Amino acid sequence: MCGLLLLCSVLSLWGAVWGRPGQYCVDQPSGVEVFAGDSVTFPCSFVFSRNLTAITNRAIVFQAGNISYCGAPIYNSRYGNTIQEYKGRVSLVGDPQAQNGTITLTSVRTSDRKNFCCRVQLLNQNTIIQQWQNGFGTQLTVRGENKMTMHQPPFISALVGDTVTIPCHFSISSKKKIQKISVSSVQWSFGQYLSCRTVIYNSSTGAERREDRERISVAGEGGASILIKRVTTNDRGWYCCGAQVTGDGQVYTTQRETGTNLIITGKNNRMKIKQPKEVTFTNSSTISCNFTLPEDEDPLWLGIYWMFGNPREGFAYHPHPELIHPRYRGKTRLVGQSDLYLEEVIGMDNTNFYCRVAMRLCNDTQQNTIETLLEEGAGTLLHVVNVHGPTSQWTLYIIILVRCALICILIPTGILGFIKIREDIYTIYQMKTLVPQ
Repeated sequence: MCGLLLLCSVLSLWGAVWGRPGQYCVDQPSGVEVFAGDSVTFPCSFVFSRNLTAITNRAIVFQAGNISYCGAPIYNSRYGNTIQEYKGRVSLVGDPQAQNGTITLTSVRTSDRKNFCCRVQLLNQNTIIQQWQNGFGTQLTVRGENKMTMHQPPFISALVGDTVTIPCHFSISSKKKIQKISVSSVQWSFGQYLSCRTVIYNSSTGAERREDRERISVAGEGGASILIKRVTTNDRGWYCCGAQVTGDGQVYTTQRETGTNLIITGKNNRMKIKQPKEVTFTNSSTISCNFTLPEDEDPLWLGIYWMFGNPREGFAYHPHPELIHPRYRGKTRLVGQSDLYLEEVIGMDNTNFYCRVAMRLCNDTQQNTIETLLEEGAGTLLHVVNVHGPTSQWTLYIIILVRCALICILIPTGILGFIKIREDIYTIYQMKTLVPQ
């Protein structure tokens, strides 16, 4: 408890020194994993006060270490230099002018197992007028070639009552050249903070708590992702994946050190999502979705999703295709920023579609912290009319061809018949004129 209070005090002090709530934030994932010798990317996005003027340059400074705020700087984009340990291995791949300070580290070593913090500096000429950073940074886990890496999204946002899938993927070093891989066991742990200390699911015994046994399971067969039904606010927290995998007779076992932050929110109307109540289409369709960003706030991140069904059955569109319901996978995409395009609407009559908008913002009340908003539109009911499948279209073509053939036959036949009748009438007339009176 003392350590937690000390950490909160440090964060509050940093916010007080380097900016007020809702003005300055840096967003980074809590952890990434990589094999020694490979390259790794550290995402970094940031926002700052719109009222700050006279900025002539933006610099990104990365620090590495195992203490709060990651210790000493290892890279400064202002000068393009690094310390000797990282010389030639660090490069800025983000665009600070677009509020992106992402860097890449190449030729990763086991000694790079540290926390990496992104610091932003705003300058007027050569003078720093404001600077701030992420206090926790990104924890880098380095695996040897006889291990495997686990990959999870940094966060997932959901509404109360949703069914949530938390993806978990594993990789074995490309140096191993393994042909066949199978999952032997899966384990998931949970924690209220960054570390996951409580086991909640094991593939051999199921959910640890009796009340979760019909609610928590592995998503699909042969994978390591977890499915949680009917989430509540009690499900908020961090979820870490572990697995045992067999490949070519060798067993690989790994547990994530930092996992996915599951963020559960209630409905609100800060973004004022608008979508049509009903739409009617005959083939492909586009359903519009408009929303308003919170006033005077720039998002650190923005995500668009589309759900379907009432109650919700799953995603009709998601940036990660594996999370899209099989019924819609490969058949939907976004048009513009947030409109849903359905490539075909066969079998979708009387289906409700719901636009969801998620964003990450600087917290209005707590210094140097980030809040995630998730809102859902009122829904759009899709009506489908006059839809012809492939069989119906061929039938239509045949009917048209038959009619054309009949017309081609009937018209000449009618003309010939008309000519014949005229000739018969003329012959009768002549015969009558030749008969004596």
